[in-house]
Amino acid sequence: MINRYYLLLLFCFISLFSIAQEDVDLDRFTKNNITKPNILSTHSFGVFFNRLQGHFEREAPNKNYINFSIESGNIWSPPVNVYIPKNEADRAIVRGYNWDQAHRAFDENTIDKDSFNLANDGVIKGFKAAVNIRLAEKHELQIGIRTYLLTKGKTPFSIFTNDTIIEDFHDNIAGGNDPFDRRVFGLNKANITYNDRAGNTVTIDAGDFFATGIEASYYYYPDFIKNKTIGVNFGGHLGANLSKSNSSLDFGVSANAIKTIGINDRNTFNLGLSLGSLRKGLVNFKSDNVMFGTNNFIGFLETALEYSFISKKGTIHTFGTDFYFQTSLNKKDELEYIIPIRNEMAFNSWGQGVTNLYKNNNYWTFIYSFGKKTTTFFYVQQDLTVNNNPDIQTGFGFRFNI
Repeated sequence: MINRYYLLLLFCFISLFSIAQEDVDLDRFTKNNITKPNILSTHSFGVFFNRLQGHFEREAPNKNYINFSIESGNIWSPPVNVYIPKNEADRAIVRGYNWDQAHRAFDENTIDKDSFNLANDGVIKGFKAAVNIRLAEKHELQIGIRTYLLTKGKTPFSIFTNDTIIEDFHDNIAGGNDPFDRRVFGLNKANITYNDRAGNTVTIDAGDFFATGIEASYYYYPDFIKNKTIGVNFGGHLGANLSKSNSSLDFGVSANAIKTIGINDRNTFNLGLSLGSLRKGLVNFKSDNVMFGTNNFIGFLETALEYSFISKKGTIHTFGTDFYFQTSLNKKDELEYIIPIRNEMAFNSWGQGVTNLYKNNNYWTFIYSFGKKTTTFFYVQQDLTVNNNPDIQTGFGFRFNI
């Protein structure tokens, strides 16, 4: 059966092209791209490999440019152990229980099983830089680097993403008292521990830099669409993961489209649509790489809407919204027979850090930017479905020509 998300994608592409305008009024203000920072979430697994996102440009850049961004995302999930029965007969019995009651089916000390455990706490800071180089009229190369730092999230370095602010929001606005057991384990702490089913371990403490990687993307801009308001590009992506937990190469492909709708000489809209797929660990440089998910192929779908206006002094202001969807990190059918074991201190949402590894991943990002030669951007990101992205993520950065 064709996945419904790919049917939705096909519909969006057809809709995007069908609203093409035949001519462009040259007196109108137009913008050839969507101003978008690196919006990938600081997911505690996702940061360890190269993930793909939309490249909403109508044409290869006339001038080379640099993007630099800093992001801050709060991560949290209580400690939990997970057992995976090896025997199909045992799995069939576990399927008769809800995941939070599956431990009643067996004695965890005697069942033939694999296991892993996970606990996340802290604020992850991401530091990313990329240079985009015009190779020719239809060809562009992007080379970037990423690295992450785990912090306790104390102010003033994490004003909106620290534990105290989030729990004050839950107390006074939405969520209720300590809905995720942060206070039970202590606020403003930082540690990530993960032991995969092969026995490989990740331990990250406050102040540790981790998950560094180098990424290269090549974009080709075909001219088969003869319309000045639509741009399409296709990308090939290679990522080198350089951390001690995951030393490997990832490879992916993407398709990106942007549609410009001019309003008048000072206002315009841009719509963006992107689809891609990544092969994690295409080449592994060491045998004991940590398993960050059982799905080797990760797909994504991204849509963006941007409103822009140019001031009388020539400053371009943009307001944008971006929806990002990613397929699950773990194979979904395994959720039917895993046996999570609750930590004795945890009561609220105690298993979400594990169960959400089997769910599709999605979040919204809201972006504001302004600038002339140098563009400054700010964004806030929210995981509205609570599927194990950061509760809230913020970021800012710059784009300037070189």
